[in-house]
Parts: sequence; structure tokens; C-alpha cells
Amino acid sequence: MHIGIISNSDECIPLAYTLANQGLQVCIFFSPSPDNYICEKVTKLLQVARVPCTIEKDPKTDVYNWLVKERPPVIFVLGYKYLLDVKKIGMLNIPAFNIHYGALPSFRGPVPVFWQLKQGRPSLEVSIHRLSAKFDDGEVVWRKETPNMPYYNYSYVHQLFSRLCIEGVQFILRVMQSHLPLPGIREKERTPAYHKRPQLADVTINWQMMSAEEICNLARACNPWNKGAQTFFNKQEVKFMDAVVVHTPATEAAGTILQDDERLLVACADGKMINVNMLYSGDFFVPSYHAAAWGFLKGKIFG
Repeated sequence: MHIGIISNSDECIPLAYTLANQGLQVCIFFSPSPDNYICEKVTKLLQVARVPCTIEKDPKTDVYNWLVKERPPVIFVLGYKYLLDVKKIGMLNIPAFNIHYGALPSFRGPVPVFWQLKQGRPSLEVSIHRLSAKFDDGEVVWRKETPNMPYYNYSYVHQLFSRLCIEGVQFILRVMQSHLPLPGIREKERTPAYHKRPQLADVTINWQMMSAEEICNLARACNPWNKGAQTFFNKQEVKFMDAVVVHTPATEAAGTILQDDERLLVACADGKMINVNMLYSGDFFVPSYHAAAWGFLKGKIFG
């Protein structure tokens, strides 16, 4: 079977490698990432694996010309930022599926991993749905949940899902090869919701409202793409890259530094404290055991 993959991310590589190693023909349509390193990585690795890769130049026409030329019997979309025209694809009689790193329909939108981590969901979910005329709106045909572990961060979850989704693609291919209808999954109890790209307020710590756990969740959701959860110190931007909840009660005002030696302990609005393990300040990283040297002293307040 000839498998087409449309992507703008190096997260397509595990899927392409696995399918190619199983003896399937794979072709990639790659929309260049703003990160030149990612583009070079994808093209070089696919070249080594002998997987054909077409680089997009014109998003309005190139992908459809590629589909006409390659005529794959099925395509999977993984991280393509443009809304594909399902009518044009349908005219070619090509089944098309989108791999979405979030629970549907509750986490529609471009960055579902961020919102799932920020909200502290007990489990994270990757879904595969039929491509539709609206973003993330097609019928779900496969999904997989995994526990949300306290050491997960934004980038690691993306790496994890790039591997977990292979199981879903293989399931869909088996069903198609058996010539059986692909069953859809309906979730009546889930409330549909679209989550936009995070804005400044979404990545900033609200010391008066957020609990210790919520601040730690935000730090994981912002690591490493935003270099952590944002706050301010002496009117300067500071980010928490990693923090854990300390269940010792704290009566001081939220944001107050309670300890500044081997640990950087900060009081939170719910009467708990967090141990900040790593900060990002002044365009460099500051480990907690050196925080005092950079002015993060006991009694000072973030906010």
C-alpha cells in the first residue's frame, strides 16, 4: 500500500520510518518549518531512509498537485497548518485522516497539548479523525489515552504522541486492507471546545488566583517552547521552567520567596508552596541553588 503523509513537523519521521520498515511505500509532502534545523533534519533523515519527500513552495497549489501526481490510496495529516480542501481530495477518491494531539471534541485547536497540560488533565489523548471542512471537526476513528505523568512537558508529550499515533495509523490501514467499514467513535458526554493559540495572559502566572498545582502545570505546558511560565520580578520578566508542589503550609502572601539557599520556595494563593527548580531570566537559565546570587532573595515577591 502506498501511504501519503502531509506534515510540517519532524514528528512525521517516526511514522514514516515505521511504515517504511514494514515494507510499505511512503511518500511525504513537507511544508517547511520556520526552523531551518527542522527542515534540514527532515529532508536528510528521509533521504537516508529513502522515503520520497516533496517540499512545499506554494501552499495554494503544491499539495493538490502532489496528490494528483502520487495518488496515494490514503493520506495522513500530521501538523499541517493550512485547512485542506476536502472536496478536492474527495474528487481524487483518497481517504484522508488528521492526527490530532488532543481529546476530541473537547480540545480542538492548534496546540491541544498545551491546554491539556495547563488544565492538569489526569490523562492525555491523541486522536485520529476523518479530514473535514473545519479544523478538528471530522469523525473520530481512533484514539488513545495515556496517564499525565508529573514529569511530562510540552515537547516530551509531542514526542510521545508521534510514536503512539503509529498504532492508530496501523489500525486504520488494517481495517482498510480488510475492506471493512471503519467505525466512528462518538462521545456524547464530551463538550465541544476550541482552544486558540495561547496569548500572554495564558502563559502568565496569576499569583492571586492560581494554586501551587496550577502554576506547576503551567510551567510544564510552557516547557520548553516558552521557556516556562511567565511572571515578573523587580519589574523584569522571569520564567519558571520547572517547579513542584511542596505541601508544607505557607501563610505569606502569594509570590513571596520563603527560602533562597539550596531550594527556591515560593508561597502560593492556596496556602501551599512551590519549589522552583529552574528559572529563565535575562536570556539565560538560573538553577535554584544559584538563585540568591541573582537577587532572588528570601522575602522578595514575584508578581
